[in-house]
Amino acid sequence: MELNEYLSNYQPIIYKTFKHALESNQLVHAYLLVGNNGVPLLNIAKYLAKSLLCDNPTPFACEKCITCQRINSNNYPDFIVYNGEKETIKKDDVVALEVNFENKSLEKKKIKIYILHLVENMTTQAINAILKFLEEPEANIYAFLTTNNENLVLPTIISRCQVLHLKLIPREEVIALALEKGVDQFDAELMSYIYNDVDMLENHVNKDNDYLVAKEGLHLFIDALLKDKNEVIYVANKNLLEFINSKQSARYFFDLLCAVFIDAENVFYKNEPFLQTIKEKLQQINDKIIHVDEVLFEILKTRESLSLNVNVSLILDHITNIIIKHIKE
Repeated sequence: MELNEYLSNYQPIIYKTFKHALESNQLVHAYLLVGNNGVPLLNIAKYLAKSLLCDNPTPFACEKCITCQRINSNNYPDFIVYNGEKETIKKDDVVALEVNFENKSLEKKKIKIYILHLVENMTTQAINAILKFLEEPEANIYAFLTTNNENLVLPTIISRCQVLHLKLIPREEVIALALEKGVDQFDAELMSYIYNDVDMLENHVNKDNDYLVAKEGLHLFIDALLKDKNEVIYVANKNLLEFINSKQSARYFFDLLCAVFIDAENVFYKNEPFLQTIKEKLQQINDKIIHVDEVLFEILKTRESLSLNVNVSLILDHITNIIIKHIKE
């Protein structure tokens, strides 16, 4: 789905707000895009930013002109992106950005743009550095910041930005769109918990090895769980670490485990689960586990610890021990 269509269909307020700002030349110097994990925040930030530079805007970026293509290939020096999803944004990054933008623009449009994706993943020193940059904006410099959690963003940053909230697409609609694209039903149901955008979902299902190994680990773990405690211990110690051996694969594994236990809780409360392909196993989990809600809480809490410098094997041991304690004798 093209981003213009995505915005007009699913984010109409943002679409109309930014369209009016472009057409009336009433842009503010900084925008903060807020959306849940799985919303295509970075893609939207890039698309809106490109609309300020596009050679043939309508008024949004055409995605076909030379400027759009250069930005897409990271070959536009006045367009800088720091991705907090890949690594923490540090003070040195902000200083380098400021030095770069102090220099004369290299492009004829004389517009400079920077994107800080997931500003909650900035060091304290980086935040302090960017505050001054936001507080004293120069003409023709625009900032696009994103966050998955507005509560983790300093009020002083929020006050310097126009905040745009992205809504979630109904999960059942994401699943339906993924199935139309030929995505396997189990993958569509499972990944719709993580990605609220069908293009992101499809791309990661087909190309992301971390997802594939995490899914294989999930299958092993759930099948062991439905047998007995000894099988869970065996799989956790002998098999799971072969698959879940990186931070990213661990994030996927815990996200997928969350999806399973959330739907197990749905089944417990007689609600229809999203994971229709394993509906029988969800009932079996309820038959096997005491207090599914308590296990889910521990999974969610452990997933959050992955943002810290925690050993993957240790957190897998932790959640395995929690689950074992909740297995019925």
